[in-house]
Amino acid sequence: MYKRAQTKKTTEARNGGPPPLGQTLGTFVGLITTFAIAFVILTLGGIMPEDLISSTIVDDFLALPDLENRLVVVGTVLYPGPVGIGVVGLGAIIGTGAQGATVLMALAWGTGGLIAGLLTRDILGGILAALFAVVLGAFLTWMLVFVIQTPDFTQLFSGPSLVLLESILYGSLYPSIAAVIGGILGGGITRER
Repeated sequence: MYKRAQTKKTTEARNGGPPPLGQTLGTFVGLITTFAIAFVILTLGGIMPEDLISSTIVDDFLALPDLENRLVVVGTVLYPGPVGIGVVGLGAIIGTGAQGATVLMALAWGTGGLIAGLLTRDILGGILAALFAVVLGAFLTWMLVFVIQTPDFTQLFSGPSLVLLESILYGSLYPSIAAVIGGILGGGITRER
């Protein structure tokens, strides 16, 4: 008997269309969107209301000349220390940036989660893409702070570096909540009905 060769078009036709864009793209685009929103709002912080972002955080951000140090301040805004757990936040450890949660953090992570959910086209995929974006951003922020403070990579798993990692991972609690809410909304908007 003759067996018909499967092509990409016949597989897509049988499955109801092309596959969704996926969690990977949603994760990366959501993470980039989050950092871009926070960076732009901190750059324009002089004209932003005090309720959105504190003027002391904006002053810390604008006083730093290097892009790397400005990204660290963005990291302190996006990964604040949680209240009531007894963990010192990233901003308190490095002595600059946000000392607690801000409205900008919720706005940036909610939008990043929404974008991640929109690109996954599924509610569960949107939740996972948003969570992966938060965790990936936490590890990238940890590496950035580590490289700025200590150029010796043999100290990567030393005590002070792991305290930084612990602080950032605890600080990802509030961003996870905001990003998951955005991921649910984005995935719910674009899911197939």
